[in-house]
Amino acid sequence: MTKQGANILIVDDEPASLESLCVILEHGCQLFMAETARAGLDCLAKNNIDLILLDVDLPDQSGFEVCKAIKFREETKHIPVIFLTGFEGLVFEAQAFQAGAVDFITKPASPYRVLMRVNAHIKTEHHINLRGDTAPT
Repeated sequence: MTKQGANILIVDDEPASLESLCVILEHGCQLFMAETARAGLDCLAKNNIDLILLDVDLPDQSGFEVCKAIKFREETKHIPVIFLTGFEGLVFEAQAFQAGAVDFITKPASPYRVLMRVNAHIKTEHHINLRGDTAPT
């Protein structure tokens, strides 16, 4: 079996956020990007995703509702969802965890913070760092 990186789905409608996440995660990962909830759910249905980075404020649906939909489906409920959003505060964090998220990161997030949180929630063989090296197996 060949070793490949984690498949990460990023759902965010801000081009700057997508671009910065691509720079942070492009080495050692297969990235899938969507700018709407519908596009993200479609991508999820077609690909074997290991982790989802999800914004709260999407143009067609709340990220909280998207997360609930992911956690409701038997095929996708095991996939860790990390909210990465500009919304701050305990109320938003509580909503994220109630929706089924495993983590909550406030934008702008440092590259190291994103990597630490992503690595905490993906399989060990998929761990990545800023140079793009994968963890030894």
